Amino acid sequence: MKRINPVLLETYLQTDPVSRLAESAQPGAMMTSQRWLEETPAKRFIYYELYADCLSPGGTASLLDVGGGLTALTPLLAKGRRYGLIDPLFHETPEGIAAMRQAAGEFEHLDSDWHGVRTGDWDLIVANDLFPNVDQRLALFLEWALPKAREVRLSLTFHNTPRWFTLQRAGLEERLTMLAFDGARTLAALEPFAARIAGWQPQLFSGNDGSVFANGRQIVTLSVQGDR
Repeated sequence: MKRINPVLLETYLQTDPVSRLAESAQPGAMMTSQRWLEETPAKRFIYYELYADCLSPGGTASLLDVGGGLTALTPLLAKGRRYGLIDPLFHETPEGIAAMRQAAGEFEHLDSDWHGVRTGDWDLIVANDLFPNVDQRLALFLEWALPKAREVRLSLTFHNTPRWFTLQRAGLEERLTMLAFDGARTLAALEPFAARIAGWQPQLFSGNDGSVFANGRQIVTLSVQGDR
């Protein structure tokens, strides 16, 4: 369990393995998720924290990637293992998706919400930069994922300075103001699973210093033991 801070990021950037791997991989240039990796060093560090052991064949035999998008590194994640992606890919073009599917070979892509997916067992399930603000169903996700996996890895985003968003409901004229999760709400969602979380440190959700992002958001990465 780790809270991402500038010191850890600086240490990572001394070698920046995600950048080096992406430069040698094709395709990827047309993918929005790839651009985000290229433009944001902190995203590369968090990506490495979650996927490092999956960027080469061997090790984890199966990986389910929830909301992970498509990047130049997708073919590496899919090589030599069963790989599944649950993601509507709203940010990508049909041409980009087709090119990536060809480069990555056979993998399972489900264009749907994870909550309605019935899937088999996995060695590892990863959700990167999805909970609890892109998707506020963090506790429900863990209830869904843990029976299916040996391990669940997450990067969690929260704001300890109040931050909110105005959204319009799809197909309706109604607008909603959504308050982003802070550390206390994130912690409350995790506490029922605390015994399963490696190196449980609830204090990591307090405080508001040392963000590696311009908007001040805080990131904690963690590993949760599954039921398999």
